[in-house]
Amino acid sequence: MTAYILGTVSAALFLLIAALISQSIKFEGGANPTDPKKRKMWFYIIGILNPVVFFLLGSFVLAPDPNNNAVEHDDFINALPIATGVGLVVYFVLGFILSKMFKNGKLGNWF
Repeated sequence: MTAYILGTVSAALFLLIAALISQSIKFEGGANPTDPKKRKMWFYIIGILNPVVFFLLGSFVLAPDPNNNAVEHDDFINALPIATGVGLVVYFVLGFILSKMFKNGKLGNWF
């Protein structure tokens, strides 16, 4: 259960980072502005980093010590890939919802 909660929290944290980066990219005027491409690129870069960083942190830092409780460690390690996938889905679903909610703003360029 802990792995799933941590996966969802990780996805929300990475989504917040993506939103902050998108807000920091300034609007460009003209006929062919490149700022929407930059926002979309950063959204997907952060989206790729989300499961990689969470899985590595979960494997090496967050996993319980196998010497103290082997069953808890095995349960966490078995749930970690599924929690990573859940975090990835949560990231893109919430990102899609935010981009549709703020379609006239900077976050609307994600999709």
